[in-house]
Amino acid sequence: MAIPLRNTARSYGLISQLFHWVIVALILFQYTWAWRISNTEGLRARFELVTQHKTMGMMILSLALLRLGWRLFNRPPPLPGTLPPWEKTAAHATHWLLYALLLAMPLSGWLYSSAAGLGDYWWGPVRFPGLVGTSEPLEDLLGRTHQALGILLALVAGLHVLAALRHHFLLRDDVLKRMLPPWRAR
Repeated sequence: MAIPLRNTARSYGLISQLFHWVIVALILFQYTWAWRISNTEGLRARFELVTQHKTMGMMILSLALLRLGWRLFNRPPPLPGTLPPWEKTAAHATHWLLYALLLAMPLSGWLYSSAAGLGDYWWGPVRFPGLVGTSEPLEDLLGRTHQALGILLALVAGLHVLAALRHHFLLRDDVLKRMLPPWRAR
């Protein structure tokens, strides 16, 4: 069964699904790498992990911007009419908060790296400019901000997953299935 490229009234299209699942995979990678960075000995090993972490962050930022652009011209399927208004409002708010965090996390990391005076590389010779000047107090503030946003993203994404599982297993509607390919949406 072919997946349509664009969203339909019943499900997300292939492009929306790819954006969703690739970003999910990259975010899981990021949390794994952040843990590895904090538990790695040796300056060279840490530098390599940090460079990879920043590269993935820039990929997430790029994909999030593309995903938002796609969403502007390709509306998501409507939520089930059986949902109470408060739940629809909560779903919309959670989605927009996730989008905001997908932008804020890599931007805060970029700012943090800039304030630390560290170069920003994206797999090889591509460099990103510093967004702010080197500043130890700003570096500390932005480091704490990046960490707090990471915790908030984990909490909101966890809520998103729990809501999808609730819809699938308790409410037995198609909310979760809409983001799965047809051969997986059973």
